[in-house]
Amino acid sequence: MSLESAKKFCQKVQSDENFAKKLAEYPEVEDFCNSDLGKAEGFDFTKSELDTAKKELTQEQIDNLNCHTENCSWIGG
Repeated sequence: MSLESAKKFCQKVQSDENFAKKLAEYPEVEDFCNSDLGKAEGFDFTKSELDTAKKELTQEQIDNLNCHTENCSWIGG
């Protein structure tokens, strides 16, 4: 598991809307990281590591950190 992976994940969610929308399929962080998508993208982090990575973001970045649906509140909803 990796904080660096969580940081890269945050960047990807902000820059790739299609990727972000796919996150709605995963109700929890672990569901995503254990999924084919998470593994294919090379992401491996815990909820704690994601929370730590999110603390380093600006408010604008946080506002853009979402999956465009309420089904994945673990990323930002």
